[in-house]
Amino acid sequence: MEDVATIPSVGAPGSRTVGNPDTSSDTITFGSSGKAAPNGMVFDHVGNLYVSDSFQGAIFRIDNARTCAPPCAVTPVSHDPLLATAGFPPFGANGLALNAAETALFIGNTGDNRVLKMDIATKAVSVFAESVHGADGLLFDASGRLWVAANQADEVVALNDKGRVIARVGEFDGVREDGTPRGLLFPASMVIVGGHMYVTNLALPLTPAVGDEPEEDVTRWTIARIKVPKR
Repeated sequence: MEDVATIPSVGAPGSRTVGNPDTSSDTITFGSSGKAAPNGMVFDHVGNLYVSDSFQGAIFRIDNARTCAPPCAVTPVSHDPLLATAGFPPFGANGLALNAAETALFIGNTGDNRVLKMDIATKAVSVFAESVHGADGLLFDASGRLWVAANQADEVVALNDKGRVIARVGEFDGVREDGTPRGLLFPASMVIVGGHMYVTNLALPLTPAVGDEPEEDVTRWTIARIKVPKR
């Protein structure tokens, strides 16, 4: 194991204005602990590594991450207010995925239940999909569907190129006597091998109350295997 780079402290992004149905608006101002929280990662085809920061609401890039001499330089790519959250779980920018052409970076915002899209050329960030409950890890399949681990819904959903949900797989069906979850419980990341998707069950309790979350009963953590549905 080797430390490749240190994510810099950049603080919170600027405020975000949110419109309401009655035409009024609210302004969200984000605070910052000053602590970096690197989370999602994805390589492009030339070996540059994009890294999300869930607490600072930022995207960073480490050029030539496979070959650079540590400590490698870290370049801020985006510090957009859409990358932060005032929601729950308290993680903003999280899972990352590049489209096949590497013209766009897709970003899960967990607390906002959104998938965002950043134009690689302009760095403009926009909302790609709403209401993906706890959007965490992201993954494109061979058909071009964008799979999203919805950690608060205990499922994995597939989005089409318009951001619409076109498939849902997985569910939570309790905790076995041996302490393992049945199905998906707080799915966080996934990988496709052959015709199956392997999904990590993070099973992480997030609230201070005792006895209110099934994750508290988990004593053995698992990876679930799901048959990838065809189109």
